[in-house]
Amino acid sequence: MSVLKPFDKMPVLNMATVLFVGTDESCMEQLAEAMMKESKTFDVKIHLAKSLPLPAEKDHLRPRIDLIVFLINLQSQLSFTTVVSSLSHVDASFFLGKVCFLATGGGQMKHTIVEMPTVKKLADSYLSILLFSELNSERDCCHTAQRLLQMLCVCAGHVPGVSALYLSSMMRRAGPISEAM
Repeated sequence: MSVLKPFDKMPVLNMATVLFVGTDESCMEQLAEAMMKESKTFDVKIHLAKSLPLPAEKDHLRPRIDLIVFLINLQSQLSFTTVVSSLSHVDASFFLGKVCFLATGGGQMKHTIVEMPTVKKLADSYLSILLFSELNSERDCCHTAQRLLQMLCVCAGHVPGVSALYLSSMMRRAGPISEAM
């Protein structure tokens, strides 16, 4: 059983890597495209996975992962179950600011299968950030991509003097984290 560890590889100068984990491939691809369109001062590598663990045979080719985003579709119990089962394949030190839960599909409350308090409790139990986004419009997708890029910038160490440990308190404020982005 392979466990992802945040510091098992050396960082690469001016590069950051995000891993999306979830069953909703279209949402992950939509977010990945939106993140690539945004202007940034560093290179971004995006990896998509339906679940964890990642294949061990390609571990030597995989860059260091700076941020893991667990995508939960509130209209799918499979999505929630997959994320919960994937969490056991993540080293505990990743949960020190390098993990984010992203819940989608909550806009139509009568169609949700997974309750928002359940997802909030999951994020709180791992001391991780929880974002809610619909991703129905390009504007919502761009806004979510910007927030994720801000987080990725901090997690990769591109904001001087700021650690990923302070990320949750920084994400509560409305403004951008860094003027460098």
